Amino acid sequence: MKKTIFFFAFALFTMGAMAQPKQQELSPADKIQMDQYNAFMAGLGDIMPRMMELNDIYYKTNNRDSVNALMQPLREAYLKRQNDYMKKHPSTPLAANFLRTELGHMPLDKLKEAYNKLDETAKQTTVAKEIAAEIATLDRVNPGNPAPDFTGKDLITGKPFSLSSLKGKVVLLDFWASWCVPCRKSNPHVKALFDKYNKKGFDVVYVASDDSNPNAALKAIEQDGIKRYHHLLSGLKQLKDANGKMIGYDKSQDIGEKYAIHFLPTKYLIDRDGNIIGKVEDEQLDTKLKEIFGF
Repeated sequence: MKKTIFFFAFALFTMGAMAQPKQQELSPADKIQMDQYNAFMAGLGDIMPRMMELNDIYYKTNNRDSVNALMQPLREAYLKRQNDYMKKHPSTPLAANFLRTELGHMPLDKLKEAYNKLDETAKQTTVAKEIAAEIATLDRVNPGNPAPDFTGKDLITGKPFSLSSLKGKVVLLDFWASWCVPCRKSNPHVKALFDKYNKKGFDVVYVASDDSNPNAALKAIEQDGIKRYHHLLSGLKQLKDANGKMIGYDKSQDIGEKYAIHFLPTKYLIDRDGNIIGKVEDEQLDTKLKEIFGF
């Protein structure tokens, strides 16, 4: 998925708004947010043209490190103005839009604190509703809570698979993608742990963000030698208009939505009772499994 290298708040707002059917008008709260966005953007005339120019160059050049270096001071200037706005106007609809860009970065308690500062108009915006849903999801996947169940077709066997079918085992739930370099680099480590602990009751479920190209996931699974795991697609669907142009996403069946996934790889460790132990990095995973299995 192509993303701008400076992660503009306006880009995220546009994506959220365009996810609605084309014929649907923006809500009154979203119109206020858009007006505030336009006013904010009007004050960025000293940096925005250069940012857009560099963004275009970024996707046309092989020397992306040099473009990133040129972008960095502009990115910092933009983020400073965004942060200054949020400090001065924490309850506004545009503050909600800026807060939306922090999902996945901000600790849950800080996210709740910032959300609670929004006024009632701001809370009626599309992005604020996304933030509220995110908070509810993060509350559900706190350590000690039951891991949200899901069912899908196993990519390898073609048979239905449910996470709950592994109750009684320690499970690593790994969100990844064939195109994700850190994910692929992590695969040998997970494979070694699977070989070490599988007979003791350890299992692995991979959820791939390759819905638009399942064959890419299958190819990566074969190349990395990880067919013995359980493999599913995330379930994110593209929405297209009558002309075939993408207008947003249907997340209703997206497994990643159940776990508030914003970055890949993201790993959750689940205990034998089906409860979440927590998110884990590779080194933490080693330590946790040694604690659980005793070696």
